Amino acid sequence: MNTIAKRIVLALPLSIGWTIYTAQPTPGNFLLGYIFSVVVLTATGLKGDSVNLKNAVLQLYNLIAYVLFLSKEVFVSGVQVARIIISPSLPIDPGITRVKTQDESKSALISAVSAHGITITPGELVVDFEERGDETVLMIVHSLTISESGKRLDQDQSLRLKRIKGILGHD
Repeated sequence: MNTIAKRIVLALPLSIGWTIYTAQPTPGNFLLGYIFSVVVLTATGLKGDSVNLKNAVLQLYNLIAYVLFLSKEVFVSGVQVARIIISPSLPIDPGITRVKTQDESKSALISAVSAHGITITPGELVVDFEERGDETVLMIVHSLTISESGKRLDQDQSLRLKRIKGILGHD
């Protein structure tokens, strides 16, 4: 698929995101978001090389599953952080942990989307990346409660990586 066709296809989810973000689900707003998306993709020079449009139905399924996963994580983490803030008796146990990106391709796009998935959840923030000599890329994550989030970050990253690769068409 050529570069222009990829930009046209990549602009669709961006325009859907625009429509949701602006909270104006009208055809005119969707069209405006689509036009902005095409302009941004063109201006940034994104050719869509990191996206393989092999099986659009499966990729759409992975996108929906990833959005639902993130929504659940944001909600659950938001409730936990609210409980900690409201109830001073609950301990705050801040700390730093390192989480492997688990991506053997060392793709900057996959690392960035993974970091976004972690950072968007309340109480967690990816503050940096670290490359080890053995080709391992680590995300350095600050957590509000390290004892709780430290346990599940690696497991969540496995699921996050699977969905992100599914969205991008990487097998």
